[in-house]
Amino acid sequence: MKVTRRDLLVWSAGAAAGLMVTPVPWKILDDVSIWSQNWPWIPQPTRDPVEIKNSACTLCPKGCGLRVRVAGGWPVGVSGSATHPVTQGALCPLGFGAHQLNWHPQRIKSVRHANQNASWAEARAAFQKACAEGPVVVLDGYPNRAASCGLESFARKNSGSYRVVPTPELRALQPYESWSGVPAASLGYDLENTRTIISFGAPLLDGWGSPGSLTRLWAERAAGMSDPQLRLIQIEPSLSRTAARAWQWIPIPAESISVLAAGLARVLVEQKLVPTHGPIPSVNLSEVAAQTGLTPSAMENLARTIAGRTPAVAIANDFNPAIAALNVLLGAVGTRGGIIRNSADIQKFAFAETDIPRARAVVLDSSVPWDFVPRTSAEVFHFAAWQGESDRADWLLPAPGFLEELTDVPTAPAFAFATYAVAPALSKPQFEVHSAAEFMVQCDGTLTSPEKTIHARCQEIFQRRAGSLYGQAITQVDKIESAQKLEEQLSNGAVWVASPSHPAKLSCALKQWPESVAPTDAPGWSAEWPAAILPPLASKLYVESKLRETPERRDA
Repeated sequence: MKVTRRDLLVWSAGAAAGLMVTPVPWKILDDVSIWSQNWPWIPQPTRDPVEIKNSACTLCPKGCGLRVRVAGGWPVGVSGSATHPVTQGALCPLGFGAHQLNWHPQRIKSVRHANQNASWAEARAAFQKACAEGPVVVLDGYPNRAASCGLESFARKNSGSYRVVPTPELRALQPYESWSGVPAASLGYDLENTRTIISFGAPLLDGWGSPGSLTRLWAERAAGMSDPQLRLIQIEPSLSRTAARAWQWIPIPAESISVLAAGLARVLVEQKLVPTHGPIPSVNLSEVAAQTGLTPSAMENLARTIAGRTPAVAIANDFNPAIAALNVLLGAVGTRGGIIRNSADIQKFAFAETDIPRARAVVLDSSVPWDFVPRTSAEVFHFAAWQGESDRADWLLPAPGFLEELTDVPTAPAFAFATYAVAPALSKPQFEVHSAAEFMVQCDGTLTSPEKTIHARCQEIFQRRAGSLYGQAITQVDKIESAQKLEEQLSNGAVWVASPSHPAKLSCALKQWPESVAPTDAPGWSAEWPAAILPPLASKLYVESKLRETPERRDA
């Protein structure tokens, strides 16, 4: 029989149609899929048992409690620790996705010098040469750690200076340091005993302070109540999420916030609503009304509301001496429910300025926020785990990533009582990394390593026999057998909390009413992390959690 071209085409079409209704192509596809997944260069999920380890987040100074799922020596999931005495299970979106960061495409894996590959030996040689030729300025974004002690010691030994890049919460407390001499890092807001909070633009319910600390108080003492035990008065131009949930929202232009603080202070004094604790501002109510849009009677009612339910404390979103002076008049400095000292052990340190003159070298610790770019002609050694968009460093040095180093977690900025935790290394880096403190110990063997400093701090807490450890159970320090046992519990996720004490008096020498300062936008948790470095899960959670929007988005 003669087979024509038409017969072949008809047979082929029929065979193809018949083949599609059989399991053959799907079986082949399944086999190819399984085979391709076993290629040696395809990463395979570990088959090791999953362990649950408790730790503390070190991506920012808040030190939130973590519950980390670890498989084969790698973190594979992160959630909040419900036993943490401060955050109680709360985390920011970055914390929930932090286990992805160590594999981020912008992870720094090798030493870079002038955009060229270099070695750690070359970096140490260049750094030692710079130290021999002039002063070194060391910048730290996370002070009071064990590593910070090494950074400060190195700067002092090399005729340099140690400076801190403060968080907004710490900058808001800076005026009290100037007036009282008490370090801003040892001050905090006693919100547990506050009855009225006047927030001047601070995002208290959507990202301010330690996640979960104030939102828990708000849920317990205010949410859903017409006359809550804790009143939150939010003063800012836009209806932010904090303003929407506050007991009262007062919209005024951002540039008039300092003026309103001065006007409230004048009403409090003239109406004899508070004892006089300082100078009276020279501004009159008509001037305040013209700038804020509030009537004099509205300001008087607001002042009476504040004075009618005390203790009351005012919180600024950043450095603002006028708001700090309002707290002095309210008697909220050094008293229960106001601004109190959480520790007597913290020493005063200098805050960093963007301009850095007269330095041979500048060292940026990996804790310095991405948006801080020093203006200097000195040689810059920048330790970082991830590449920032604004990085202009001469030397870019790979630092440990998420949970890749042993470190400690001191008291979070603006917190009312002292805490201490230890974050052990739960993951091994895949390439050579060094922290700034470790690098300096390599350059100067006389420095104390962070590990030894952590041991010494645990020994000191044990010897004081005060406070309690919060872990799976609450244990008083005086019930613990030894300093070694205490350090073991801290390394397993427990948090030491100091014993409550009566607030010490703080004498603020305020001689004249401070001048107004330019307003600043309240930053969110993502201010230190460019969008390109956020893991996808963190970006998704940020959007779905409905955290604070940018002013441009709110005004759209």
